[in-house]
Amino acid sequence: MLGAVVAAALALAASPGTAAKQTVAEITAFRARPAGSAAERRVQGLVSRRLESFGYTVTSEAFALPRGGNSRNVVGTSAGVPRVVVLAHADGVRGTSAANDNASGVAVLLELAHALRGRPGVVVAALGAEERIETGSRYHLGSAAFVRSLSGSERRAIRFAVSLDMVGVGTRLRVRGIEARPNRSARLLIPATSYLRDRLGQSDHAELTRAGIPAAWLQWREDRCWHGSCDTVARVRVANLQAAYDATFAAAKAAL
Repeated sequence: MLGAVVAAALALAASPGTAAKQTVAEITAFRARPAGSAAERRVQGLVSRRLESFGYTVTSEAFALPRGGNSRNVVGTSAGVPRVVVLAHADGVRGTSAANDNASGVAVLLELAHALRGRPGVVVAALGAEERIETGSRYHLGSAAFVRSLSGSERRAIRFAVSLDMVGVGTRLRVRGIEARPNRSARLLIPATSYLRDRLGQSDHAELTRAGIPAAWLQWREDRCWHGSCDTVARVRVANLQAAYDATFAAAKAAL
């Protein structure tokens, strides 16, 4: 009993970066999680349970995959009109535990969800089927489905939207967007880092921006193990996770 109390106390005392690293380890224990797989569903279940424990209203949105089967988004919402949207894709590519891409983003998302709990206007979502190399789609299917779930008035109310994708490994923290100049979401993050255009639309922010919700992608660069078998939890750095958390939390507070 004493050991359990001590463990709980240590967990409460842990920094968001340290706690996020622990979550990365939990997620990677499910091993490879391509879109539609049982492992992807296990991650979504973990996210759903955590968000419910934080007091969010949680919904699960399923959608079909081009090659058969289904993936889903797990979305947590607080009360009120959405002002802040934080996204991270839960799927990965085959042949890797996908620690940085993208257990890292999901882990930081959960820490932000915990910190922002009880505040009105917050939407956090663990998205499925981001990896186009697995789905064969031109689009990031989870974020496309998420956008379709929003009404016009909800889209217009959003002040800050960010995709946390690959935030555990690298030496340069970048804010990215598909536009030549930073959009309003990117500008909220700029004080913490610098802008690098994403001409190819390589993460979930792209589908939001194209649908009229100017969104940004927060990413540490570069990761030599991107989509590789060496993308393991041991390489994910607490300091990187913490910096991504700090930048996003400050931007979210400014938008609420």
